[in-house]
Amino acid sequence: MKRRQYTYEQLKKVGHKHYKDTNFCTLVAIAISCKVSFGMAYGKTKELVNRKHKRGLFLDQYLTVIESLNCVVSRFKKAHFSKTVNQVVRDLPSKGIFLIMTNGHVSTYIDGSLQDWVKPNSRKRVDSVFEVTREF
Repeated sequence: MKRRQYTYEQLKKVGHKHYKDTNFCTLVAIAISCKVSFGMAYGKTKELVNRKHKRGLFLDQYLTVIESLNCVVSRFKKAHFSKTVNQVVRDLPSKGIFLIMTNGHVSTYIDGSLQDWVKPNSRKRVDSVFEVTREF
């Protein structure tokens, strides 16, 4: 399997232009955290958890897909309940891959950079944070 690091902007462009898809924040999170293409993330979610076109996924579904791509997902040890994205991003280490869950959305924080349309100074409330460890 070919692995390459993509950015949010690249994946968003592919999702809209080539797949004519929406509600794919989980696909972007999978692609960025596992270093796979949008097409690979799209195919794996369709194959493993039967993702419908233009529909999102539940937490357990996309964590299953991430684990199937040779990555380990664990809840981040610091409690982030009722903090905002801005506060969480400030507290996270500068190295590592983290999935930041907000209400109905997931953002990827990788090596000090938030890869999403959500800005690092956002005041959205965070539900939970997971750390992704690559095993490849």
